[in-house]
Amino acid sequence: MTRPFIPHGTDPLLTRRTLLQLGACLTLPGGAAMAQTRVTRLVVPYTPGASNDIVARLFADAMARRTGNTWIVENKPGAGSMLGTEFVAKATPDGSTLLLCSAANMGVLPATRKTIRYNVPQDFTFLARVASSPYALTVRSSVPAANFAEFVKLAKARPGGIRVGASGIGALDYMGASMLNAELGIDLQIVPYKGMAGVLNDLRAGQIEAAIVSPGTIEPLAKEGHVRVLTVLDDRRSAVLPEVPSSVDIGQPRLKVVNWWGIAGPARMPAATADALRQDMAAVLANPAFTRSIDDKGYDPAALVGEPFTRHVASDLAVWKGVASQARISIDE
Repeated sequence: MTRPFIPHGTDPLLTRRTLLQLGACLTLPGGAAMAQTRVTRLVVPYTPGASNDIVARLFADAMARRTGNTWIVENKPGAGSMLGTEFVAKATPDGSTLLLCSAANMGVLPATRKTIRYNVPQDFTFLARVASSPYALTVRSSVPAANFAEFVKLAKARPGGIRVGASGIGALDYMGASMLNAELGIDLQIVPYKGMAGVLNDLRAGQIEAAIVSPGTIEPLAKEGHVRVLTVLDDRRSAVLPEVPSSVDIGQPRLKVVNWWGIAGPARMPAATADALRQDMAAVLANPAFTRSIDDKGYDPAALVGEPFTRHVASDLAVWKGVASQARISIDE
């Protein structure tokens, strides 16, 4: 029997208690007791509705179908995702409380925050990467740069004269612009906003010249002719903008700005528990129905299970620590 995926808005504690009571009371024909339902709580350290939340719900639903157990998605935002992340780091490592982790809370935050109450990778058991979404360097259509090489030439001719909007200080797009400065020897003026909406509005209005944005977000403005997408900052092209060259295509393989989402649990999880979870996750990630659901939302399936995922997290963190050090980005809040 397939157990339910509990959507946002349901009290997870009440749901868990009710399900356990039902499991204890119901009997099968012949008097055999029905096994108690296993409930897995997937903590999303962000508010509902954004990409993090969408990926978590798609995956939780697929895991509920795969395992026959109940998966609850619980949004626990706060402190730039640190609240929910710390909550899982300190949870009992029995596999019942897991984290939707990402390039933000496993890479950018530990690289840029002076004070952070969890350690990466020591405080976590990394299970599987689920999906990813690259960022793309985009300019307003009036900027005299038809391609990436012309953009770099223009930036070198105008040090500090090209304004790049970013969704916040220390956000992934902010770090991406800092990476461009460090790797290319240019001086883009990074203008922080309070969210991506302000960046897109000012890019369209001509208040800034450039931005680093996900392909799915920028595609409508590109189709309308307001902006020109110069390169996808990943080692492969985006299915959303297949005509746009990748970093590898333009000879800059080190320029990678990719958000990713995965599943982690607390450290010291028993090996048998972690292995069982990874086995089910690998099956879900290989299921064409799940990969289609990720594709349909504009994200890229990006399966990595077990040790390869752990190595990926460590590598990503090292990259952003290097960028933060070069750009002297240190956030104290």
